[in-house]
Amino acid sequence: MDRSKIILDVIEKNPGIRFNEIMRITEIRNGTLSYYVKKLEDGGNIELQRTPRVTRLYPVGISKEEAKICKHMTKLTQKKIIQFLLEKENATSIEIRDFVKKSPSVVSVNLSELFREKILNKEYDIPSNKYSLKNPEQIKAVLSEYFPTEIDHLTENTVELLDL
Repeated sequence: MDRSKIILDVIEKNPGIRFNEIMRITEIRNGTLSYYVKKLEDGGNIELQRTPRVTRLYPVGISKEEAKICKHMTKLTQKKIIQFLLEKENATSIEIRDFVKKSPSVVSVNLSELFREKILNKEYDIPSNKYSLKNPEQIKAVLSEYFPTEIDHLTENTVELLDL
């Protein structure tokens, strides 16, 4: 299989993947990977999202909303938060912290980013705010299209909860 196809396959299976992750997965060196990424971009096969210090790669044709969800699914803590809220519908920051097993500050930073990106809703409550997904159906659709193993995992967890 030629390198262009290998790289394209990795991007299609991991939308929103960072350039460095592709280097790690494919074991292709920086300069060589840059050449093939540029070739794929010029050929209209992939789209790049460049921000300071981070380049993310997406399959061609992905919408901005889908790309935003995919980007957050590549960040482990945010991915866990999204998955937890898909199962539970709404939760406090304490419940989320207990689930993701991270410090309160890490959870707070990630919740704030997801809220700022309009992935989450925040309901102000005392003693702790409640969070829910802004558009769970859209997130489920993105997961089933771009992360099918994640949606299978969620379905299995839901079935287990119903069996209890």
